[in-house]
Amino acid sequence: MPTPGADIDPLIEDIRARVAARRRDGFYPEGLEADLDSHFARVARGRRTTDVTALRDLLISLEVRGAFHRGRIQLDTSVPGGSQVHRVIGKTISRQTEGVLQQVQEFADAVRQTFAGLVDIVEYADTHVHADVTAQLDAVWERLAAFERGPVDSPAAVADLRRRVEALEAAEAARRFDPPYTADEFESAFRGSDEELKARYRDVAERFAGRSPVLDLGCGRGEFLELLIELGVGASGVELDERLAADGRRRGLEVTHGDAVAHLAGLGDDSLGGITALQLVEHLTPAQVVELATVARTKLVDGGLLVVETVNPGSLYTFAHSFYLDPTHSTPVHPAYLEFVFKHAGWRHVEIEWRSPPPAGDVLEVADGADTVTAANVARLNQLLFAPQDYALLALR
Repeated sequence: MPTPGADIDPLIEDIRARVAARRRDGFYPEGLEADLDSHFARVARGRRTTDVTALRDLLISLEVRGAFHRGRIQLDTSVPGGSQVHRVIGKTISRQTEGVLQQVQEFADAVRQTFAGLVDIVEYADTHVHADVTAQLDAVWERLAAFERGPVDSPAAVADLRRRVEALEAAEAARRFDPPYTADEFESAFRGSDEELKARYRDVAERFAGRSPVLDLGCGRGEFLELLIELGVGASGVELDERLAADGRRRGLEVTHGDAVAHLAGLGDDSLGGITALQLVEHLTPAQVVELATVARTKLVDGGLLVVETVNPGSLYTFAHSFYLDPTHSTPVHPAYLEFVFKHAGWRHVEIEWRSPPPAGDVLEVADGADTVTAANVARLNQLLFAPQDYALLALR
Protein backbone atom coordinates (compact mmCIF):
# COMPACT_ATOMS: atom_id res chain seq x y z
CA MET A 1 0.00 0.00 0.00
CA PRO A 2 1.39 3.47 -0.84
CA THR A 3 2.60 5.49 2.15
CA PRO A 4 2.95 9.28 2.55
CA GLY A 5 6.26 10.42 1.14
CA ALA A 6 6.46 7.62 -1.44
CA ASP A 7 7.11 8.38 -5.10
CA ILE A 8 3.85 7.80 -6.99
CA ASP A 9 5.29 7.20 -10.46
CA PRO A 10 7.17 3.96 -9.59
CA LEU A 11 4.07 2.68 -7.80
CA ILE A 12 1.92 3.30 -10.85
CA GLU A 13 4.49 1.62 -13.10
CA ASP A 14 4.59 -1.36 -10.76
CA ILE A 15 0.81 -1.68 -10.94
CA ARG A 16 0.88 -1.52 -14.74
CA ALA A 17 3.64 -4.15 -14.90
CA ARG A 18 1.68 -6.50 -12.64
CA VAL A 19 -1.45 -6.11 -14.73
CA ALA A 20 0.47 -6.73 -17.97
CA ALA A 21 2.12 -9.87 -16.59
CA ARG A 22 -1.16 -11.28 -15.32
CA ARG A 23 -2.90 -10.50 -18.61
CA ARG A 24 -0.25 -12.47 -20.47
CA ASP A 25 -0.91 -15.38 -18.11
CA GLY A 26 -4.66 -15.12 -18.72
CA PHE A 27 -5.37 -14.15 -15.12
CA TYR A 28 -7.31 -10.96 -15.83
CA PRO A 29 -10.27 -10.54 -18.19
CA GLU A 30 -10.06 -8.56 -21.42
CA GLY A 31 -10.43 -4.79 -21.05
CA LEU A 32 -8.95 -4.55 -17.57
CA GLU A 33 -5.95 -2.47 -18.66
CA ALA A 34 -8.16 0.09 -20.38
CA ASP A 35 -10.34 0.19 -17.30
CA LEU A 36 -7.31 0.91 -15.12
CA ASP A 37 -6.14 3.60 -17.55
CA SER A 38 -9.50 5.28 -17.11
CA HIS A 39 -9.14 4.99 -13.37
CA PHE A 40 -5.70 6.64 -13.45
CA ALA A 41 -7.12 9.44 -15.59
CA ARG A 42 -9.71 10.06 -12.90
CA VAL A 43 -6.89 10.19 -10.38
CA ALA A 44 -5.14 12.88 -12.40
CA ARG A 45 -8.35 14.86 -12.93
CA GLY A 46 -9.22 14.60 -9.27
CA ARG A 47 -6.08 16.37 -8.08
CA ARG A 48 -6.72 19.83 -6.65
CA THR A 49 -4.99 22.71 -8.50
CA THR A 50 -4.17 26.21 -7.24
CA ASP A 51 -3.79 29.49 -9.20
CA VAL A 52 -0.35 30.73 -8.18
CA THR A 53 -0.35 33.90 -10.37
CA ALA A 54 -1.08 36.19 -7.43
CA LEU A 55 1.56 34.43 -5.35
CA ARG A 56 4.12 34.95 -8.13
CA ASP A 57 3.28 38.70 -8.23
CA LEU A 58 3.79 38.95 -4.49
CA LEU A 59 7.11 37.14 -4.83
CA ILE A 60 8.29 39.64 -7.50
CA SER A 61 7.22 42.54 -5.27
CA LEU A 62 9.18 41.00 -2.42
CA GLU A 63 12.26 40.72 -4.64
CA VAL A 64 12.00 44.44 -5.53
CA ARG A 65 11.44 45.61 -1.99
CA GLY A 66 13.83 43.20 -0.39
CA ALA A 67 17.02 45.22 -1.07
CA PHE A 68 18.02 47.46 1.88
CA HIS A 69 20.68 50.26 1.67
CA ARG A 70 21.62 53.26 3.83
CA GLY A 71 21.30 55.53 0.82
CA ARG A 72 17.57 54.88 0.66
CA ILE A 73 17.05 56.46 4.14
CA GLN A 74 15.36 59.89 3.79
CA LEU A 75 17.33 62.81 5.38
CA ASP A 76 15.16 65.67 4.05
CA THR A 77 13.08 67.63 6.61
CA SER A 78 10.97 70.79 6.69
CA VAL A 79 12.65 71.91 9.92
CA PRO A 80 15.26 74.66 9.26
CA GLY A 81 18.68 73.14 9.48
CA GLY A 82 17.18 69.69 10.09
CA SER A 83 18.72 68.03 7.04
CA GLN A 84 22.20 69.06 8.13
CA VAL A 85 21.52 67.70 11.60
CA HIS A 86 20.32 64.36 10.13
CA ARG A 87 23.49 64.04 8.02
CA VAL A 88 25.73 64.74 10.98
CA ILE A 89 23.87 62.24 13.12
CA GLY A 90 23.87 59.67 10.22
CA LYS A 91 27.63 59.88 9.90
CA THR A 92 28.00 59.52 13.65
CA ILE A 93 25.93 56.29 13.81
CA SER A 94 26.79 54.91 10.36
CA ARG A 95 28.38 51.73 11.77
CA GLN A 96 25.30 50.97 13.84
CA THR A 97 23.04 51.74 10.88
CA GLU A 98 24.98 49.40 8.60
CA GLY A 99 24.71 46.61 11.23
CA VAL A 100 20.96 47.02 11.52
CA LEU A 101 20.54 47.11 7.73
CA GLN A 102 22.62 43.91 7.36
CA GLN A 103 20.42 42.06 9.88
CA VAL A 104 17.25 43.28 8.20
CA GLN A 105 18.63 42.28 4.78
CA GLU A 106 19.47 38.76 6.00
CA PHE A 107 15.95 38.38 7.42
CA ALA A 108 14.40 39.61 4.19
CA ASP A 109 16.50 37.18 2.13
CA ALA A 110 15.39 34.26 4.30
CA VAL A 111 11.73 35.28 3.99
CA ARG A 112 12.06 35.59 0.22
CA GLN A 113 13.67 32.14 -0.14
CA THR A 114 11.02 30.55 2.07
CA PHE A 115 8.24 32.23 0.13
CA ALA A 116 9.76 31.11 -3.20
CA GLY A 117 9.92 27.52 -1.96
CA LEU A 118 6.28 27.58 -0.89
CA VAL A 119 5.21 28.90 -4.28
CA ASP A 120 7.10 26.09 -6.02
CA ILE A 121 5.46 23.45 -3.81
CA VAL A 122 1.99 24.77 -4.58
CA GLU A 123 2.66 25.18 -8.31
CA TYR A 124 4.25 21.71 -8.79
CA ALA A 125 1.97 19.72 -6.53
CA ASP A 126 2.20 16.56 -8.71
CA THR A 127 5.69 15.91 -7.33
CA HIS A 128 4.25 15.41 -3.87
CA VAL A 129 1.88 12.86 -2.33
CA HIS A 130 -1.53 14.12 -1.26
CA ALA A 131 -4.17 12.31 0.73
CA ASP A 132 -6.62 12.26 -2.18
CA VAL A 133 -4.06 10.65 -4.51
CA THR A 134 -3.11 8.10 -1.86
CA ALA A 135 -6.76 7.19 -1.41
CA GLN A 136 -7.19 6.67 -5.16
CA LEU A 137 -4.15 4.38 -5.30
CA ASP A 138 -5.46 2.45 -2.32
CA ALA A 139 -8.64 1.86 -4.30
CA VAL A 140 -6.60 0.49 -7.22
CA TRP A 141 -4.79 -1.96 -4.91
CA GLU A 142 -8.11 -3.07 -3.46
CA ARG A 143 -9.48 -3.63 -6.95
CA LEU A 144 -6.52 -5.77 -7.91
CA ALA A 145 -7.04 -7.79 -4.73
CA ALA A 146 -10.71 -8.19 -5.62
CA PHE A 147 -9.77 -9.68 -8.99
CA GLU A 148 -7.47 -12.13 -7.23
CA ARG A 149 -10.37 -13.11 -4.93
CA GLY A 150 -12.84 -13.24 -7.81
CA PRO A 151 -15.69 -15.76 -8.17
CA VAL A 152 -14.84 -19.36 -8.91
CA ASP A 153 -16.24 -19.09 -12.43
CA SER A 154 -14.39 -15.90 -13.37
CA PRO A 155 -11.86 -16.02 -16.23
CA ALA A 156 -9.09 -15.42 -13.70
CA ALA A 157 -10.19 -18.31 -11.49
CA VAL A 158 -10.65 -20.62 -14.47
CA ALA A 159 -7.17 -19.81 -15.76
CA ASP A 160 -5.70 -20.41 -12.32
CA LEU A 161 -7.52 -23.73 -11.99
CA ARG A 162 -6.29 -24.76 -15.45
CA ARG A 163 -2.68 -24.15 -14.38
CA ARG A 164 -3.19 -26.10 -11.17
CA VAL A 165 -4.77 -29.04 -12.97
CA GLU A 166 -1.91 -29.11 -15.48
CA ALA A 167 0.61 -29.10 -12.62
CA LEU A 168 -1.23 -31.95 -10.89
CA GLU A 169 -1.40 -33.95 -14.11
CA ALA A 170 2.32 -33.49 -14.65
CA ALA A 171 3.06 -34.58 -11.07
CA GLU A 172 0.80 -37.61 -11.44
CA ALA A 173 2.43 -38.57 -14.76
CA ALA A 174 5.86 -38.41 -13.10
CA ARG A 175 4.62 -40.47 -10.15
CA ARG A 176 2.80 -43.12 -12.20
CA PHE A 177 4.69 -46.41 -12.47
CA ASP A 178 4.03 -48.40 -15.63
CA PRO A 179 6.54 -51.27 -15.78
CA PRO A 180 6.89 -53.60 -18.77
CA TYR A 181 5.83 -56.60 -16.65
CA THR A 182 2.38 -57.31 -15.23
CA ALA A 183 1.47 -57.30 -11.56
CA ASP A 184 0.55 -60.97 -11.87
CA GLU A 185 4.04 -61.77 -13.17
CA PHE A 186 5.60 -59.84 -10.28
CA GLU A 187 3.49 -61.59 -7.65
CA SER A 188 4.20 -65.00 -9.16
CA ALA A 189 7.94 -64.30 -9.04
CA PHE A 190 8.19 -62.86 -5.53
CA ARG A 191 5.04 -63.55 -3.47
CA GLY A 192 4.59 -67.20 -4.32
CA SER A 193 1.99 -69.36 -6.04
CA ASP A 194 -1.74 -69.30 -5.39
CA GLU A 195 -1.49 -72.34 -3.14
CA GLU A 196 1.43 -70.88 -1.15
CA LEU A 197 -0.49 -67.67 -0.50
CA LYS A 198 -3.66 -69.54 0.46
CA ALA A 199 -1.68 -71.60 2.96
CA ARG A 200 -0.17 -68.43 4.38
CA TYR A 201 -3.53 -66.63 4.87
CA ARG A 202 -5.90 -69.51 5.70
CA ASP A 203 -5.81 -68.67 9.43
CA VAL A 204 -6.77 -65.06 8.65
CA ALA A 205 -9.68 -66.14 6.43
CA GLU A 206 -11.03 -68.41 9.16
CA ARG A 207 -11.44 -65.40 11.47
CA PHE A 208 -14.18 -64.10 9.14
CA ALA A 209 -16.43 -67.15 9.32
CA GLY A 210 -19.99 -65.88 9.86
CA ARG A 211 -19.03 -62.25 9.16
CA SER A 212 -20.38 -61.82 5.62
CA PRO A 213 -20.00 -59.71 3.63
CA VAL A 214 -16.24 -59.11 3.66
CA LEU A 215 -14.43 -56.56 1.49
CA ASP A 216 -10.81 -57.27 0.57
CA LEU A 217 -8.97 -53.99 -0.14
CA GLY A 218 -6.20 -54.40 -2.71
CA CYS A 219 -7.25 -57.97 -3.45
CA GLY A 220 -4.56 -58.56 -6.10
CA ARG A 221 -5.02 -61.89 -7.87
CA GLY A 222 -7.92 -62.80 -5.56
CA GLU A 223 -6.39 -65.69 -3.58
CA PHE A 224 -7.85 -64.42 -0.30
CA LEU A 225 -11.29 -63.96 -1.90
CA GLU A 226 -11.17 -67.59 -3.02
CA LEU A 227 -10.27 -68.65 0.52
CA LEU A 228 -13.28 -66.77 1.92
CA ILE A 229 -15.60 -68.27 -0.68
CA GLU A 230 -14.31 -71.76 0.16
CA LEU A 231 -15.28 -71.06 3.78
CA GLY A 232 -18.76 -69.94 2.74
CA VAL A 233 -18.12 -66.25 3.42
CA GLY A 234 -19.61 -63.73 0.98
CA ALA A 235 -16.75 -61.59 -0.25
CA SER A 236 -15.81 -58.97 -2.83
CA GLY A 237 -12.63 -57.07 -3.59
CA VAL A 238 -11.29 -53.82 -5.01
CA GLU A 239 -8.02 -53.67 -6.95
CA LEU A 240 -6.14 -50.70 -8.39
CA ASP A 241 -4.41 -52.71 -11.12
CA GLU A 242 -6.93 -52.94 -13.96
CA ARG A 243 -5.51 -56.15 -15.42
CA LEU A 244 -5.58 -57.94 -12.07
CA ALA A 245 -9.16 -56.78 -11.49
CA ALA A 246 -10.22 -58.02 -14.94
CA ASP A 247 -8.48 -61.35 -14.38
CA GLY A 248 -10.30 -61.78 -11.06
CA ARG A 249 -13.65 -61.19 -12.74
CA ARG A 250 -12.78 -63.76 -15.42
CA ARG A 251 -12.24 -66.25 -12.59
CA GLY A 252 -15.76 -65.55 -11.30
CA LEU A 253 -14.78 -63.25 -8.46
CA GLU A 254 -16.57 -59.99 -7.63
CA VAL A 255 -13.75 -57.49 -8.10
CA THR A 256 -14.06 -53.72 -8.68
CA HIS A 257 -11.31 -51.76 -10.37
CA GLY A 258 -10.43 -48.61 -8.42
CA ASP A 259 -8.76 -46.99 -5.44
CA ALA A 260 -9.31 -49.09 -2.32
CA VAL A 261 -9.87 -46.30 0.24
CA ALA A 262 -12.07 -44.26 -2.13
CA HIS A 263 -14.16 -47.35 -2.95
CA LEU A 264 -14.61 -48.10 0.75
CA ALA A 265 -15.66 -44.51 1.45
CA GLY A 266 -18.38 -44.80 -1.20
CA LEU A 267 -20.10 -47.75 0.48
CA GLY A 268 -23.03 -47.43 2.85
CA ASP A 269 -22.45 -47.23 6.58
CA ASP A 270 -22.88 -50.46 8.59
CA SER A 271 -22.84 -52.46 5.35
CA LEU A 272 -19.91 -54.83 5.97
CA GLY A 273 -19.17 -57.63 8.39
CA GLY A 274 -15.42 -57.59 7.75
CA ILE A 275 -12.64 -55.71 5.96
CA THR A 276 -9.16 -56.90 5.06
CA ALA A 277 -6.17 -54.92 3.84
CA LEU A 278 -3.35 -57.40 3.30
CA GLN A 279 -0.02 -55.88 2.30
CA LEU A 280 -1.73 -52.59 1.38
CA VAL A 281 -0.96 -49.77 3.82
CA GLU A 282 2.73 -49.65 2.86
CA HIS A 283 1.48 -48.46 -0.56
CA LEU A 284 -0.62 -45.64 0.92
CA THR A 285 0.19 -42.09 1.92
CA PRO A 286 0.06 -41.14 5.62
CA ALA A 287 -3.21 -39.29 4.98
CA GLN A 288 -4.75 -42.37 3.37
CA VAL A 289 -3.73 -44.56 6.33
CA VAL A 290 -5.56 -42.20 8.69
CA GLU A 291 -8.56 -42.09 6.35
CA LEU A 292 -8.66 -45.89 6.22
CA ALA A 293 -8.80 -46.11 10.01
CA THR A 294 -11.59 -43.54 10.18
CA VAL A 295 -13.73 -44.63 7.24
CA ALA A 296 -13.50 -48.41 7.79
CA ARG A 297 -15.01 -48.09 11.25
CA THR A 298 -18.18 -46.48 9.87
CA LYS A 299 -18.65 -49.19 7.21
CA LEU A 300 -18.59 -52.16 9.59
CA VAL A 301 -21.52 -53.35 11.63
CA ASP A 302 -21.13 -53.46 15.41
CA GLY A 303 -18.73 -56.27 16.21
CA GLY A 304 -17.30 -56.21 12.67
CA LEU A 305 -13.66 -57.21 12.19
CA LEU A 306 -10.87 -55.50 10.28
CA VAL A 307 -7.46 -57.06 9.63
CA VAL A 308 -4.58 -54.96 8.31
CA GLU A 309 -1.38 -56.85 7.50
CA THR A 310 1.82 -55.08 6.49
CA VAL A 311 5.60 -55.39 6.64
CA ASN A 312 7.25 -55.00 10.04
CA PRO A 313 9.75 -52.08 10.05
CA GLY A 314 11.01 -53.36 13.41
CA SER A 315 12.76 -56.21 11.59
CA LEU A 316 15.90 -55.34 9.66
CA TYR A 317 15.51 -58.65 7.83
CA THR A 318 12.41 -57.14 6.18
CA PHE A 319 14.37 -54.32 4.55
CA ALA A 320 17.02 -56.69 3.27
CA HIS A 321 14.53 -59.11 1.71
CA SER A 322 10.98 -57.91 1.05
CA PHE A 323 10.23 -54.22 1.53
CA TYR A 324 12.51 -52.75 -1.12
CA LEU A 325 11.89 -55.65 -3.45
CA ASP A 326 8.61 -53.99 -4.46
CA PRO A 327 9.19 -50.57 -6.12
CA THR A 328 5.58 -49.56 -5.44
CA HIS A 329 6.05 -49.62 -1.67
CA SER A 330 5.80 -46.11 -0.29
CA THR A 331 6.53 -45.97 3.45
CA PRO A 332 6.70 -48.68 6.10
CA VAL A 333 4.14 -48.15 8.86
CA HIS A 334 5.36 -48.80 12.40
CA PRO A 335 3.05 -51.10 14.39
CA ALA A 336 2.99 -48.73 17.37
CA TYR A 337 1.87 -45.87 15.13
CA LEU A 338 -0.77 -47.94 13.32
CA GLU A 339 -2.16 -49.13 16.64
CA PHE A 340 -2.29 -45.52 17.87
CA VAL A 341 -4.14 -44.34 14.72
CA PHE A 342 -6.84 -47.01 15.01
CA LYS A 343 -7.33 -46.48 18.73
CA HIS A 344 -7.58 -42.74 18.14
CA ALA A 345 -10.23 -43.40 15.46
CA GLY A 346 -12.45 -45.01 18.12
CA TRP A 347 -12.14 -48.76 17.50
CA ARG A 348 -13.40 -50.82 20.43
CA HIS A 349 -10.52 -53.31 20.52
CA VAL A 350 -7.12 -53.14 18.75
CA GLU A 351 -4.27 -55.65 18.98
CA ILE A 352 -1.07 -56.50 17.10
CA GLU A 353 -0.25 -60.03 15.94
CA TRP A 354 3.24 -60.93 14.66
CA ARG A 355 3.45 -62.95 11.45
CA SER A 356 5.91 -64.48 8.92
CA PRO A 357 9.05 -65.28 10.96
CA PRO A 358 12.27 -65.41 8.91
CA PRO A 359 13.43 -68.88 7.81
CA ALA A 360 14.98 -70.78 10.69
CA GLY A 361 18.22 -71.21 8.76
CA ASP A 362 18.76 -67.43 8.63
CA VAL A 363 18.42 -66.84 12.38
CA LEU A 364 21.56 -66.67 14.54
CA GLU A 365 22.20 -69.77 16.68
CA VAL A 366 23.86 -70.04 20.06
CA ALA A 367 26.85 -72.36 20.07
CA ASP A 368 26.83 -75.29 22.44
CA GLY A 369 28.45 -74.37 25.74
CA ALA A 370 28.03 -70.61 25.22
CA ASP A 371 27.87 -68.58 28.45
CA THR A 372 24.74 -66.74 29.57
CA VAL A 373 25.89 -63.30 28.37
CA THR A 374 26.65 -64.56 24.87
CA ALA A 375 23.30 -66.32 24.64
CA ALA A 376 21.50 -63.13 25.76
CA ASN A 377 23.37 -61.03 23.18
CA VAL A 378 22.50 -63.46 20.38
CA ALA A 379 18.85 -63.32 21.44
CA ARG A 380 18.93 -59.51 21.33
CA LEU A 381 20.50 -59.56 17.85
CA ASN A 382 17.87 -62.01 16.62
CA GLN A 383 15.13 -59.72 17.91
CA LEU A 384 16.62 -56.76 16.05
CA LEU A 385 17.71 -58.48 12.87
CA PHE A 386 15.28 -61.38 12.56
CA ALA A 387 12.03 -60.23 14.13
CA PRO A 388 8.85 -61.35 12.28
CA GLN A 389 8.70 -59.92 8.78
CA ASP A 390 5.04 -58.90 9.00
CA TYR A 391 2.47 -57.92 11.57
CA ALA A 392 -1.31 -57.86 11.50
CA LEU A 393 -3.47 -55.27 13.22
CA LEU A 394 -6.82 -56.72 14.32
CA ALA A 395 -9.54 -54.22 15.17
CA LEU A 396 -13.13 -54.71 16.31
CA ARG A 397 -15.78 -52.08 15.96
